[in-house]
Amino acid sequence: MPATGDPPPGVQYYPRAFTEDFCARLDAARDETPVSLASQNMLANRRFLRSETLARRIVDAMPAASGVTTVCSDLRFIDYDVAGGFILPHTDGTRVDESTGRVTNCSMLLYLSTIPEDEGGETEFLSDVKDEDSVVFSVRPERGSLLLFPHAVPHVGRAVSASYPKILLRGDVVVASKDD
Repeated sequence: MPATGDPPPGVQYYPRAFTEDFCARLDAARDETPVSLASQNMLANRRFLRSETLARRIVDAMPAASGVTTVCSDLRFIDYDVAGGFILPHTDGTRVDESTGRVTNCSMLLYLSTIPEDEGGETEFLSDVKDEDSVVFSVRPERGSLLLFPHAVPHVGRAVSASYPKILLRGDVVVASKDD
């Protein structure tokens, strides 16, 4: 089962939301994007990409129910491609999309690899960012699946095994509120 537990408020999970063809195009973009240094809170490679065209394509391919109106053009591929690759518990910050001026309110993880059960790599949501064991909802990476969540929701990227690298596209989005 790709997801377990009850998602915190605002967390949305869409299994197989993007087609294989769309994922293959993202793979090609990733292959053309150079690796940058990882941050201090992760063992993973990041590839930064700024593309208004790709951001618009992602919005157009989003599930209608997601409420996503904007994908910020500052995107990054994250490759947990070594045994033990992880990201520590944290929350995300907002961004301002340079092309629209909109301030993001949610994070987007679009998984580009599948990790079998018992091989690690889960994205887990926590009730307390200081308690790594306070897991309330867990998502196992599955190619083409989409995870959206408010920036302030604590989460962690669990370590992966050597056999199955975790690859994803990370972005910042605007999700319309029900009042909009």
